[in-house]
Amino acid sequence: MKKLFSYVFLIILSFSVSTYADDTSDFEIDGMSIGDSLLDYFSKEKILNARNYDEYPSDMKFRIIDILTENNFYEGVQFYYIPGDEKFIIQSLNGRKFFSNIQNCYTEKKKIEKELSDQFDSTKINRQKKQKHRDDPTGKSTFTATFFYLVSGGRGSVTCYDWHKDTGYKKNIAVSIQSKTVSDWVDSNYGMN
Repeated sequence: MKKLFSYVFLIILSFSVSTYADDTSDFEIDGMSIGDSLLDYFSKEKILNARNYDEYPSDMKFRIIDILTENNFYEGVQFYYIPGDEKFIIQSLNGRKFFSNIQNCYTEKKKIEKELSDQFDSTKINRQKKQKHRDDPTGKSTFTATFFYLVSGGRGSVTCYDWHKDTGYKKNIAVSIQSKTVSDWVDSNYGMN
């Protein structure tokens, strides 16, 4: 389960947002929004063959997949959809970008936070202090997250992950938008509580 947490917020910058929007469907990552069909962007074969997290403990209320993208902003996008949904409706989406220098990640995080703070109306913002990442037993990896709690009950986040070189993970920034249903599921330890 700890590994799943590391992948849940694999996300990135350049985030198109409607002015003064308070609903998760008003936000786009790479032109995609919650409520869109993945079939509008990818073939059914690509969706079904995407890397998934089915082996991690969860009640499988949602299926989580990663799809690599080929554009200037995202190196990959992660999606949550309901298993068995023939339309593959996006319930959550995340983008990610890697950095060799964590200071560049923090600089980008501040820019994105400012943009989102200006554009999220009536939103509670929670800026967390740097914390040790529980997936690194050495305690040398950290993450710093800012959460935006939307009036609709969903949430967005901007997180910098400063992975220690021994973990094999790359330093990255993650931008995430989750529907209320997904954020409740994640908070319930992926349906395992």
